[in-house]
Amino acid sequence: MIKFNFNANVNIQNKGNSIDKKSLKIILIVFGVFIFICIASVAGITSFITGTITSMNKLAEEHNKQREYVMSLPVLKCAIHTDKTVSAPLSGKEAALYLLSFGKAKVYSKNSFRIYKNFDYSMSADYPEGTKLSVNGKLYDIDFKMCIMDSLGGGKNHFTEEIYGKTYRASYYLRNYKPVENEKVATLKGKHPLVNSFGEPTGPNNILVNEYVFKNGDSLYIKGKIKGNRIVPFIEHAIY
Repeated sequence: MIKFNFNANVNIQNKGNSIDKKSLKIILIVFGVFIFICIASVAGITSFITGTITSMNKLAEEHNKQREYVMSLPVLKCAIHTDKTVSAPLSGKEAALYLLSFGKAKVYSKNSFRIYKNFDYSMSADYPEGTKLSVNGKLYDIDFKMCIMDSLGGGKNHFTEEIYGKTYRASYYLRNYKPVENEKVATLKGKHPLVNSFGEPTGPNNILVNEYVFKNGDSLYIKGKIKGNRIVPFIEHAIY
């Protein structure tokens, strides 16, 4: 049977100087603490990465569910009726009704500099006093200031202009993205939650605004319903 003798007198030489048991113990303790810190750091980083991925997946899932919900909302096919006009704020064109959509520019990967535009579902609406919308031949007074334009409404045909603004906090990849028109953005305060918080410490660091101009007699398809002899549009803000 092989026996091990643990009572040996250990005398380790290092450049001519002996290391006693107390010094060896301190070295082992320091080494153990170092190993523990390394393991804890790796575990913390792994947990952070896992949590970030889980959070991103959850956000994407919520975004997709919201998109499906918005797409499923009923559509009102309206026609615009008015003999007056208002001036659209971006293009300056005379409009029977205009819509402003608000969004942000961003990239999804730091390895790719492809910029995406994400716009809110709800748009700001403005029109002359007394403007009416007809649905199935019946005229309705309107008093809403926000609505969701359905893609069937031919919004692209009414598109007039896009402006862009950014703050000093905007990421470097957006600094040369578009000509900045913060002065025009500033005139749109009160039109939408995004523009209201633009420039605030917790608000968006950049903003995009698209303008859609409609004339008298144009069709306007919006997500909404008729309730109490009124047009009630659905309002839903996008999850970013």
